[in-house]
Amino acid sequence: MIEDRREAYYRKSVRQAGPQYASFHLPSAEIYLSLRNTEDVLQQACWQYLGPFGVSKSSVNLLMMLRHGPKEGMQLHDLGELMLVSRANITGLIDHLEQKEYVTRVVDRHDRRARFARITQKGEELLNTFMPVHFRNVKALLQGLSETEKDTLLYLLKKTRESIRAHAADLEQTAFAELTTAERR
Repeated sequence: MIEDRREAYYRKSVRQAGPQYASFHLPSAEIYLSLRNTEDVLQQACWQYLGPFGVSKSSVNLLMMLRHGPKEGMQLHDLGELMLVSRANITGLIDHLEQKEYVTRVVDRHDRRARFARITQKGEELLNTFMPVHFRNVKALLQGLSETEKDTLLYLLKKTRESIRAHAADLEQTAFAELTTAERR
């Protein structure tokens, strides 16, 4: 396997600089960097075929949620929670997709304060064109892994997410407090 320059640079840097910091743990730091680098490389590869469609990964995700969600659409706050984005971000995303006529906003007839988003025919047509390209490309991008390796990777990624969720609430907040104190001096 060929290691890319970016990966080599960060691996070398973390091995050299990391030990000077308290609580440094090389395997954990390397996993963190590897996950971030993998996400960046995947997104860069996907952008090559997403770009011509004029949509972002968040747009495609939202359209797929609407396509496979309830017929009446989904409330904006539910979409935001499922996508892990803020209210402002979901509103901006819906605005963008509405301008392209891929979604429409609908007022809840039972609660006029609630807003739903619903996929349009044009949004459906976009997905009908885009998704086969996407799934074909994802398969091609991951063809270097065997089915067993894919199963193992899925298991390890799930276990990683579970570990992160289980321990995220316990993270130390002292660095921010120390930085704020230092800035006040």
